[in-house]
Amino acid sequence: MNKIEISLTGSLNKVEVIIERKNVKRIRLKVFPNGTVKLTTPFGASDAWIHEYLNSKTAWIEKSLNYYKEAEANEVETRIHSGVSTRILGRQKRIIVSESKIYKVEQKEGFINIQSPVPDDKQALQKQFERWWQKQSKSYFLTVIDKLYPIIAKHDIAKPILQVRKMKTLWGSCSRKHSKINLNYYLYKAPPSCIDYVVLHELTHFLYPKHNKEFYDFLTVHMPDWKERKKILDHEIVRGLGY
Repeated sequence: MNKIEISLTGSLNKVEVIIERKNVKRIRLKVFPNGTVKLTTPFGASDAWIHEYLNSKTAWIEKSLNYYKEAEANEVETRIHSGVSTRILGRQKRIIVSESKIYKVEQKEGFINIQSPVPDDKQALQKQFERWWQKQSKSYFLTVIDKLYPIIAKHDIAKPILQVRKMKTLWGSCSRKHSKINLNYYLYKAPPSCIDYVVLHELTHFLYPKHNKEFYDFLTVHMPDWKERKKILDHEIVRGLGY
């Protein structure tokens, strides 16, 4: 794995591209929400061809980087207070903080009401909100696993346990050895169809560990539009990265 620096036409000037040569048949150029640009190519791809290909894709790379940069500014949630917003299951929700004798978080149609005895304590609000988000997201993810698990249950695969945690590089992962699925804390932002895709993706790995033809054939049989769902996840949801 090496890196190549390419010039862009706009304000970003130059960007570093990670080059990974693998035993694959197709090339894959991906821009991640954290600004990383990665090109995966077959072993036989020459440096000259890679340079030519990347130069032909500079406009697309810059457009993608700008998109994520603008989106990130609207999605940062390090300071919870009245007026900021987040997405839950693909829908925008405005956060309202109110003073109360108790700690409570309620989700309404278009907003989330955070009640707290210390509404001006930003650190306490953040912790309260994150505890609520963790509980809510795990509860929802468990219902999705229950819904999709029968697809692999008939292959004598035990139902995996679920862990929800913040991940910087993946929407989900799994451990066949420990019968466990890890889902990204921020996946709860995504539309339900995208969450279904990630869960089925991980469940399929209990049958097919690698991303080979059998894996994608199985995924396609049970979710024919998985590519469209993945595209939405990769391009419209800011936190975390795609597969």
